[in-house]
Amino acid sequence: MSNNGMEQIVIRHFSGSKANQIERISFAGLNEITIGRDPRSNIAFDSSRDDIVSRRHAVIRVVHGDQISFRLADLGSNNGTFLNGKQIKGEEELLPEDSIGLGKNGLKFVFDVQPRPAYLVARTRVIDISDAAATRVIETTGIAARDAVLASEMSIQKFAQPPKGGVGKETVIHLLGEERRATSRVWIASLAGFAAFVALGGGAIYWKQVHDKTAEQAEMRNEIAEGQASIASKVTSIESKVTEQQADLVRKAAEDRWKTEKDRPLSAQVIFERFGNATAKIDRAWRLYDQKTGKPLFHQTMIADIGKGKNKESLLYPAYVRLPGDMGIVRWLTLEDDDRTNIPIGGEASGTGFVVDEQGFMLTNKHVAAAWNLAFGETDPANSRYGYGWLYEYNGGPRAKDRRLRTPTRIDLSDREFAYLKDWVPSSGGYVFLRGFAHVGGPGNTPDSRSGDTKTFFGRNDKLEVRFANSRISANAILERVSQESDAALIKVDTPQQLKKLDIAGDDTVTVGEPVIALGYPSVAREMKVTSTTIENGQVRQNTDVVPIPFVSEGIVALVSPGAKTENGVTVGGEMGDVIQMSINSTGAGNSGGPVFDKAGKVIGLFTYGISSGGANASGAIPIKYGRDLFRAQQP
Repeated sequence: MSNNGMEQIVIRHFSGSKANQIERISFAGLNEITIGRDPRSNIAFDSSRDDIVSRRHAVIRVVHGDQISFRLADLGSNNGTFLNGKQIKGEEELLPEDSIGLGKNGLKFVFDVQPRPAYLVARTRVIDISDAAATRVIETTGIAARDAVLASEMSIQKFAQPPKGGVGKETVIHLLGEERRATSRVWIASLAGFAAFVALGGGAIYWKQVHDKTAEQAEMRNEIAEGQASIASKVTSIESKVTEQQADLVRKAAEDRWKTEKDRPLSAQVIFERFGNATAKIDRAWRLYDQKTGKPLFHQTMIADIGKGKNKESLLYPAYVRLPGDMGIVRWLTLEDDDRTNIPIGGEASGTGFVVDEQGFMLTNKHVAAAWNLAFGETDPANSRYGYGWLYEYNGGPRAKDRRLRTPTRIDLSDREFAYLKDWVPSSGGYVFLRGFAHVGGPGNTPDSRSGDTKTFFGRNDKLEVRFANSRISANAILERVSQESDAALIKVDTPQQLKKLDIAGDDTVTVGEPVIALGYPSVAREMKVTSTTIENGQVRQNTDVVPIPFVSEGIVALVSPGAKTENGVTVGGEMGDVIQMSINSTGAGNSGGPVFDKAGKVIGLFTYGISSGGANASGAIPIKYGRDLFRAQQP
């Protein structure tokens, strides 16, 4: 068998995550070329972005022979496989320039072979003449109505014509007179008797003609009435049709106006009025706990002397330990709080959330609802409060023979050498050291530096309260789950009522330059406080409650930063990850987790943080797809 010089098939992608890309696959020695979201597929699609494609969707079979040919078959996919727009059931012949669709109106790409042999030609293109053959239909409603009215008027004129007259008495007398003058006097006597007979007969005829005339007139009146009723019915029908046509015109005008209004971007005022009560302020306080003992974790602080003589002073700084070898520098974690001088591993803050389900499910940022899953960073009191730290050597350092502590070294936590300490994620664990020993490490202390073992910790919200717009009542919430890919979390608020929800955009396409509006509760917004006086058990008490009011910010999409993507061993991605960068700069801390709307009022992202560089300010939003994924207990 020969491949006749054919080396590879060529796939030109027109949509999906591979839009405008070209793949070349050598089929030498291959019998099948698989298609799907399974990474092992020959033509593999993105597992999250191309979710219309099944893991094993379709296959291109290579039929080897004197003249190689190709067959396309579906592998039982959920959404079907389409060849040139028609869904295939079994195997179909596949020719160059054929279009393959994965799902109806789904992903599309074109199949080709290069170099293409002479016997392997594309299909004959069929011309669609449906438009050319269309016959123009002339509107005849008005003409038909006009003809009906004219016909009715003609009927009325026909029915209104006077009836033909009968033979009257005067006519009979006139005829008798003529007859008398024409005859001889000899017949006068006879004619007189005849005239009397004719007079009697004429009276009978006259009575009959009058009776017949009356009956005919009554019949004609009935016909005229029936004609008039028919005309009235036709006129009513025409008026009804005209009314229906007018109603259709009014309805069409309303639909056109609605479409125009639908395409018109919603204003910030409309966003505030429609969706403000579906957003809420979130207050939370979290701590890190030891998995084994359940005790809270602290960052050890130590007092050490610096300087000599009169310049000598004792300073309290957070303590760090340099582990042996290349294990690096770690925080000195402890389960003890020495007279409340140690630093709790936890924090308090506020953020924003919004309702996505009537039963109380809400979306917010992960750093709002589960902060222990992200780097401690700038919220670390060791950095923000002290700025310096004491660095100790594990086991007193390599030169310490008596295993006692060497004099600690003061370090500047803002130096590049120690910058990575800010990247510590509390839930990832760390080393717990005992405070009561005269040295760091050694018998009875943890950790075992030789094994590199770390304690396991878990984070917990000691407080997670939700307060909706314009409300004085707070409701407790619980953390449901967090995204493993982005800064998104799902919580559930404890409430007996059904909540108004926001609509999540079904299309993840975001265009640079399109208008966006954000709602939230940033700290820059002034709060509204309500003070009330109550009497309970004879005690007069004054209560002050904070009533949250949504803060509205608007701007445009300034940049869409793509997520990391690896192809052919090369990873490409935005520096900030998968983020929508916006020109909104009027908000800040506290707005995290709030909804970001497009022009149609659909939520396209979760506000996540502000961005500052070179004197310019912007903000970022997590694409809503990461929030949508938190609803899926099962993956397709």
